[in-house]
Amino acid sequence: MKLFTPLLVITFLAFAVAPCAHAQEKSADSSAITAKLKQMENDWAKALQNKDHAAVGNMVADDFSGFNSKGKHRTKSQLVDEIKNETDTLSSSENDKMDVHVYAPNLATVCGISTEKGKDKDSKEFTHSYAWVDTWMERNGKWECIAEAVMQFPEKK
Repeated sequence: MKLFTPLLVITFLAFAVAPCAHAQEKSADSSAITAKLKQMENDWAKALQNKDHAAVGNMVADDFSGFNSKGKHRTKSQLVDEIKNETDTLSSSENDKMDVHVYAPNLATVCGISTEKGKDKDSKEFTHSYAWVDTWMERNGKWECIAEAVMQFPEKK
């Protein structure tokens, strides 16, 4: 009986501590995913500024589906074509207030606000701000954006 009591206590403690250790592990995974996706979103913003359609194309899944700021549905090829044919020249493209929600080890959303400054095809300066949400999935060890929705804020007067 004396041997049984310590074993019972040790067993009980193991079951009590295991969920805490698992939660810490999940939290660490979540932190790493959050950092990775925020970096990818910032890389995407820089790629838009540089009109680097290949970089964006590399971040977007082949089965991507989304809506641009004008409410038009677009596929991966349409998104890449929009970047290729963009007539605006961006001097800056910055993300702000990014909020990452990790739903599973391979699935997350990122909500944020982007501000772009530049000149249009007539050399008129502009500042555009957008709210957006991207859905990311890790497939075969690579994070890809599988869906996106973008909304442009009204211009300030």
